[in-house]
Amino acid sequence: MKRFDVIIIGGGASGMFLASELAGRRVALIEANDRVGKKLLATGNGKCNLTNLDMNIVHYNRPSFVETYLDRFDAHDTIASFERMGLITKVIDKRVYPYSECASTVLDILRGAVQKCGTEVFTGHIVNSVEYFADTYTVGGVTKVDGQTKSFSFTADNVVLATGSNATFGRNSNNLFTALGHTNREFTPALVPIKTNKEPIKGLSGVRVKAGVRCGARYEVGEVLFKDFGVSGIAVFNMSSEIARGKLKIGSNLTIDFMPEYSVGEVENLLRKRGNVRVGELLTGTFHSKVVDRILWASGVNPDDLAQPKISAIARTIKTYTLKIEGLGDSSLSQVMSGGLNIREFDHNLMSMKSKNAFAIGEALDVDGDCGGYNLQWAWTSARVVAEYIRKQY
Repeated sequence: MKRFDVIIIGGGASGMFLASELAGRRVALIEANDRVGKKLLATGNGKCNLTNLDMNIVHYNRPSFVETYLDRFDAHDTIASFERMGLITKVIDKRVYPYSECASTVLDILRGAVQKCGTEVFTGHIVNSVEYFADTYTVGGVTKVDGQTKSFSFTADNVVLATGSNATFGRNSNNLFTALGHTNREFTPALVPIKTNKEPIKGLSGVRVKAGVRCGARYEVGEVLFKDFGVSGIAVFNMSSEIARGKLKIGSNLTIDFMPEYSVGEVENLLRKRGNVRVGELLTGTFHSKVVDRILWASGVNPDDLAQPKISAIARTIKTYTLKIEGLGDSSLSQVMSGGLNIREFDHNLMSMKSKNAFAIGEALDVDGDCGGYNLQWAWTSARVVAEYIRKQY
């Protein structure tokens, strides 16, 4: 049976970053997939948005909890850490990316750092149990060798759950820590497309617009992508997190502002300058033809009507195009999941209060952020906090 100082369960962003911080320790990094960092390649639309210079805690579901850790390791620390590994970064609208704007560059850097630290990496290993006895953790599971399923068992003084969630092709392994006595909020897809009623989006599938999106008290401006079942895009993703966090209800209205730069009155003035043309000609040259069709449908006007008497109704529709939220996309479409292990059951070093020297980091904890590098920043921050504690023990 192999013995380690630390066993990290999960070879994603937080797990690899933690391993890269533990040089000189006997570390095992266990990953269920056939390679580490698979989910990282999809982040930021494949560009890997590492962090954000606007690291405001309002972008998280647990702002006061996250704040205490961001004070110890923030966006600037992340940039400095990756630059020490050899990664050059760039900033676009306060979002920090690798200079290559390619997630594989970040993955290559992390893999190299993990290798330099002497970490033993075990891919294709599925952990089924974590047991604690006599100050030792035994981590057991199965793997395939030459097509045959084999069991494995490792021991360590410390165990870290860095498995993330079942978003995209991830795996929910929080049951490993609920077996140690932890409570857990069920994962719900977040940063995911929103399902809506069908008539307002009829014929719009595949159309992209830059628009404002409002739901409840939250308002975002960004890309909106229409799909057969609803809407997607960054602005919509952040609204989906509000639903996943329980702040917005299924059945709520989601309104799209097709001209966020203008007030209703300004939109009316722009349209009146077209003269008394037919309604069908009024919006030509302003919006995609399929968007025009839906705006006129929602305004309740006939394309053959004269435009001037109808302009007020059309302007209001442009500014408040209303959809009804019917649900969230499933986990295969989500970037993260909202939910996870109860943060009140972990101390200031993210050590379990239920089981000594057991830690949880990243998405395994009930912490999720908006689009824009906030979830990866939490992965780096939580990993560094645990690394600092473990380094002091050896």
